[in-house]
Amino acid sequence: MTREISVDRIKTLLRGLRNSGLCIMYHDAELAVRMVENPPPGWPPSEVILAEGDAAIFEPETFARVMETKRQVLSSGAPARLEVARREALREKAWYELHIEADPLPPAEGEEHDGARGLFVSAIDITELKNREEALRSLLFEVNHRSRNLLAIMQSVLGHTARNSASVAEFERKFRGRVAALAHSQDLITRSNWQGIRFHRLALNQVSEHVGPGAAPPLMLGTDPLIGPNTALHLGLALHELAVNSATFGVLARGRGEIVIRTDTTREGQMMCWEERLEVPRESAPGAGFGQAILRQIVPRALNGSVELEIEPDRIHYRIDWPEAVIV
Repeated sequence: MTREISVDRIKTLLRGLRNSGLCIMYHDAELAVRMVENPPPGWPPSEVILAEGDAAIFEPETFARVMETKRQVLSSGAPARLEVARREALREKAWYELHIEADPLPPAEGEEHDGARGLFVSAIDITELKNREEALRSLLFEVNHRSRNLLAIMQSVLGHTARNSASVAEFERKFRGRVAALAHSQDLITRSNWQGIRFHRLALNQVSEHVGPGAAPPLMLGTDPLIGPNTALHLGLALHELAVNSATFGVLARGRGEIVIRTDTTREGQMMCWEERLEVPRESAPGAGFGQAILRQIVPRALNGSVELEIEPDRIHYRIDWPEAVIV
């Protein structure tokens, strides 16, 4: 025997409404609240909203905007959508999306709209969505800022490379290498979500591809600071210039000698030092073409730092100090 089940549609709909997070209100033609169901947790109780209306929910400026929109819907009969914010005890700011629709009076003959007896209003919490939008907006701003910064670096490198190249072929070779060095650093920065990268990882990334057969990689000494994106781009460029020179004339090419890269915290900020010593001195020290402009000018100027560069037949000493604290 089948037993019939009586379904209370109103009760079922109200239960579903509570689980959906949707608040439903009805206003009369005077914009007084006549019904409110399922108000959000941060809102006043239903009896307060029924007694005081929207003034109990929103701050004065928001209240005025909401009321003006509702009057327009009453007048025109066209539905409206509104995003509004309110401050709540548990959250600094909560956002709600309001959908406002007229409850029309039966139109007179030949009329499309003859006013409304009231308004149907639904409200849903969109705070999480707004927070995601804000995070995306911040990310896009950061990408734009980083892109402009990278383009400025490349423009500077382009100018210095062109002025210190004897031929188009030499310019192309040097410029390609420097752009690749910036790309390697940028890859590390991007993987860290622009939060900074460890210096040792940056140094090994820039130097490892220039270590020739039989040559030992540089010895890393001192601290391993977490450095910011702008600093990483410029230090990566300096390390590239030092490594290319060494792979052409020095220890990384000959395999005889030692390179020590040392980092430390100073009173003013941070320090990086490249000390390269050859067992057999070169007949002459490298000329100005080995990127001295980048080492002496571009990098220290970008980091607001100071630099020491000593070039001798059996030794290259490069030290840069910059006023950046360690990122914890």
